[in-house]
Amino acid sequence: MRAWAPLVARTKLQVARTVVSEARFYFDDGGVRVEIDLDSYVKSGAIEIVDVALAELRTFLTLFDPSYAEKLDAGEAESLAYLLAAPSETRICSADAIVFRVLGNLDRGEQGASLEEVLKEAGLARKLPTQFCRKFRIDYSARGVTERLQGTGAKPK
Repeated sequence: MRAWAPLVARTKLQVARTVVSEARFYFDDGGVRVEIDLDSYVKSGAIEIVDVALAELRTFLTLFDPSYAEKLDAGEAESLAYLLAAPSETRICSADAIVFRVLGNLDRGEQGASLEEVLKEAGLARKLPTQFCRKFRIDYSARGVTERLQGTGAKPK
């Protein structure tokens, strides 16, 4: 998939600082490792870096029991913490089930986006593996809702 440069050109992207330090490559359709130089996109202004204060991140993580909090990596946690304070039209794109479970658990499933959906909106639609598709997002958001109803995920207020 060589859609990164066209996607950045067609979409307003905000990326958590932790993600910029984590995301250095992806594997294309043929399984070939492709390096990502996010720093050049940041320097050019094509990607906006967002930061979440450590205190805010810790507060965010305390919202969840270990079944959720321990599954979030640093970039996912920072991105989700940012999302909770961002305007309601802000969405998070992921291919990790826990991100969509968190959103469903918080009744914010509509703020999730699969890569398939983002590429389609940018006019770059293509066939992708399951974890990058809309159905994956919807299924795991629904699982998060179910878990909330069962009393798991977010700690009671």
